Amino acid sequence: MTEESLISISEASQILGVSEAALRQWTGEGKIKAFITPGGHRRYSKVELKKFMGSHLKMLGIKDLVVELEETARRHREIARSSLKNMAWYGRLGEEAQEHLADLGRRLLNLIIKYITEPSCREETIRLVRDVGHDHGETLATLELPLTDSVAAFLLHRDPIMNAATHLMRKREAFTGRVVEAIPLAAHIMDEALIALVAAHQQRRNGTRGRIEGGTAG
Repeated sequence: MTEESLISISEASQILGVSEAALRQWTGEGKIKAFITPGGHRRYSKVELKKFMGSHLKMLGIKDLVVELEETARRHREIARSSLKNMAWYGRLGEEAQEHLADLGRRLLNLIIKYITEPSCREETIRLVRDVGHDHGETLATLELPLTDSVAAFLLHRDPIMNAATHLMRKREAFTGRVVEAIPLAAHIMDEALIALVAAHQQRRNGTRGRIEGGTAG
């Protein structure tokens, strides 16, 4: 095998769409072969990489996708500090309300990851996601935040989630079915949360309005 047919671990990890750490682990476990140069550097054959991709499609990409999703937590904090603070209603949120909404966001992110990585638990995960969405909607309605603003705030946080999978695919030369499948899965789980948010918000506001109107009538 000529030296020209071998590539670095960085290039190999980009082709597979995984981190260098994951590739080192698989090499150590004997799942993929590496050639060691006289200087002690790992080199990979493109032929071997293609063989590995053909037999390990389900493994590829999903670990790095989880990392991408986990890293969106920083982006969500940035959105709260910048975009949301510019909205007129944000100033009405007390520290307790801000922390509660942040906690709901963290729970939703963890449930998105769970939904993608644990197919056998999806029915239960959907129920938990709806609970988070419901809590979110009730909280915002209690704070007298209009439904349109509530939805707009939710959608600001949706983009980083949806961009995670597409960003991962842009980084690689080839992508696998697992990563592609994750995009509609993430969209579905976010839609379920949003539907629950809207329903809870409307129920809360309608219930409050009904009590006000009833009191006035009396």
